[in-house]
Amino acid sequence: MRGSAVVVYRAAAVRDAAGCCARPGAVAVAGGRVVAAGEVGAVCGEVGERSGAGQVDLGECLLMPALVNAHAHLGLSAVGPRAYGGAFTGWLREVMELGPRTREAERAAVRRGAVMSIEHGVGWIGDIAGSVGAAADRAESGLGGVSYLECFGIGLHEAEAVERLTRDFSEGDGEGSIGLQPHAPYSCGLGLYREAAGLAARGVGACARGVGLCTHLAETTEEVRFVRDGDGPFAEMLRAIGRWDQTIRGTGQHPVDWLAPVLAERRWLLAHCNYIEGSHIGVLAGCGASVVYCPVASDYFGHHRPDEGVRHRYREMIEGGVNVCLGTDSVVCQPVGAVQPLGVLGAMRHLYRRDGVSPELLLRMATVNGIAGLAGEGVLGPEAAGAATLGAGVPARLIAVGIDAGDSADPLEQVLINNEPARLVTGVDCHA
Repeated sequence: MRGSAVVVYRAAAVRDAAGCCARPGAVAVAGGRVVAAGEVGAVCGEVGERSGAGQVDLGECLLMPALVNAHAHLGLSAVGPRAYGGAFTGWLREVMELGPRTREAERAAVRRGAVMSIEHGVGWIGDIAGSVGAAADRAESGLGGVSYLECFGIGLHEAEAVERLTRDFSEGDGEGSIGLQPHAPYSCGLGLYREAAGLAARGVGACARGVGLCTHLAETTEEVRFVRDGDGPFAEMLRAIGRWDQTIRGTGQHPVDWLAPVLAERRWLLAHCNYIEGSHIGVLAGCGASVVYCPVASDYFGHHRPDEGVRHRYREMIEGGVNVCLGTDSVVCQPVGAVQPLGVLGAMRHLYRRDGVSPELLLRMATVNGIAGLAGEGVLGPEAAGAATLGAGVPARLIAVGIDAGDSADPLEQVLINNEPARLVTGVDCHA
């Protein structure tokens, strides 16, 4: 970086979640990494002795790190938004029918979704992938993050799933960051979860970094019923698709309690956790788990029903020491006509407008908390240090969102109120 040309990006305001806040502000970049960020004069003074330093005036915008989409299904990017009929199992089967049917089709959808994500202001992602090939496509796009290889297997099908997971994982060539994702407690047995945790602990072949772990957990009331009682809509779905057998039984436990021993083995990224009890917050915090809240998707499925006293416990989780970050889930459950359906800015705006969450907390959830969730047991490697901030030496993945420079209101608050799209400034070629 020492010999690289420096470019100073000036903007009406600059902000990250690690203490950088300047209005107006600037970020100096060289060799794809941040050199300095903050007040214009201080940044220009920092790089003033560097010969050939150029300047780009971005105008009336807030310049900040690209955001982190900690839970997404890029393989569904070609499906598009769909109306929800009110039954989760029916929706799930419809999406299974509409989604890619071959690995080639899935990889094409992942490539498309990765490009859209970058264009929508995302720098890092937690993608649920169907193959190591799809993981490589995500990494080659320049989109940082982790690709979690999804697996299914319950009852008598569990042993076969363990064998398949081990084989598929061994095909990884170490390119890009890889994780494992037993799909959910209604589609995976405890043995499959344990095998995934064991594989992650051991690593495989050319995987030079750690291996991440992710799962959907406590997403629906139907899931809670299935794990506890062994019946309900998910039992009916397993029968309908030929995956039910006599060994499948209710455990008498909530999904969090059922999975707690496995969660304690490694750091897991848990998608949704819409239906947990107060006692589970301490369990999740004690395990070092991170939770990805997808608020737009949550409302799409009707999980947020304040009139009935049904709310996500994300605020209580944060207060209880759980790392909570943001995700989109899939494009299928995003609003028709959304400005940037694969971007995280929509989730931030949703929570700001619905719940009045502070802009500072939302920025943390959408950046540093997301990196912490994806980083897990070292899966992102050394690049995780300082990622999604404007700290010196970190990958310069920068986005800009329009604001009114003449408005005295906080620029970040302006971004949460307006509907301006995020636009990529730099960083597509930075791999993390």
